[in-house]
Amino acid sequence: MRIVFKTRADHAQGMGDLWGSLAIADAWSGSAEAMLILCSGDDTAADVLKRSRHRFEMVRSTDEERRLLGEFRPDVAVINQLQSPPALMALYQAHVRLVVTIDDVGEGAALADLRINVLYQTPGAVTDCSYIMLRREFAALHARAKPIRNTVQELLITQGGADTYGFTPRIVEAVGRLSVIRHGTVVVGPAFRHDRQLQEALGEATVPMSVVRNTSRMAELMWNADLAITAGGLTMFELACVGTPSVVVCGERFEVETAQRLERAGVGRCLGFGGDLQPGRLGGAVEALARDPASRQAMSQRGQQLIDGQGAQRIVQLITETLASTAGRPA
Repeated sequence: MRIVFKTRADHAQGMGDLWGSLAIADAWSGSAEAMLILCSGDDTAADVLKRSRHRFEMVRSTDEERRLLGEFRPDVAVINQLQSPPALMALYQAHVRLVVTIDDVGEGAALADLRINVLYQTPGAVTDCSYIMLRREFAALHARAKPIRNTVQELLITQGGADTYGFTPRIVEAVGRLSVIRHGTVVVGPAFRHDRQLQEALGEATVPMSVVRNTSRMAELMWNADLAITAGGLTMFELACVGTPSVVVCGERFEVETAQRLERAGVGRCLGFGGDLQPGRLGGAVEALARDPASRQAMSQRGQQLIDGQGAQRIVQLITETLASTAGRPA
């Protein structure tokens, strides 16, 4: 089977779709005949792909994309981006037997042969949380017992790979003087563009804080934390998988529904879109959870019950079975 992935990643879009695509590509490694990742984005995305060691091409135009599809001759296309127009779907349907979309709410996604929408649920799509696509290191830590300490020795702050609107400095300002926090680790991703504001916020903090940039140890940092402040995308599910309770400051308004859904399931505490959030509310929520180890323990256990880190493998199996059970379009 020959598989092509289409995704995009940059400061405005964020990096979650790219990380998810790489998780599926890793799960498919060894069983697929060939894989190619086509990515629209900037140099940051290209750097991530270079480190992945998967074959990839950065695409700048529809004509270039059409040429690459014709040369590669894929059987399956996995389109993992937020808004696919009908013209893009028609392009891929002309070249593959099976088109799969992931967390795609564009008009074109309705034309896909198989839709998987865990983050942004859509009627007719596979929406179960067991299909969330996480990298292998999260599944490995899911198997380890997660200790929940009475006090928050380590607070993790992350707003994903981009933090498009610069919420990280505001989060540091809101929690940087809380006496219930012993130490903070601020993780900024490869597409982060708000360094000056972050340094100013760190300078005002009384809580000792370290900054980690573009880390390959994200799963370990999450597992070591007693509490996390996260965005409302893929990182919520990563934290749930390793058993770390979280307060969710959504990086986009469309993330709020997903964060609220997880909160209703007992995982995390959703504070809504970061642009609407008052600093006092965030500080109060973090302090309340820091002083409540029983609630943090319940969140930890529920998160690991809900997310086991095997979603990428389930997606591979589902796509393989779907392709085998349908004639699809001529290759």
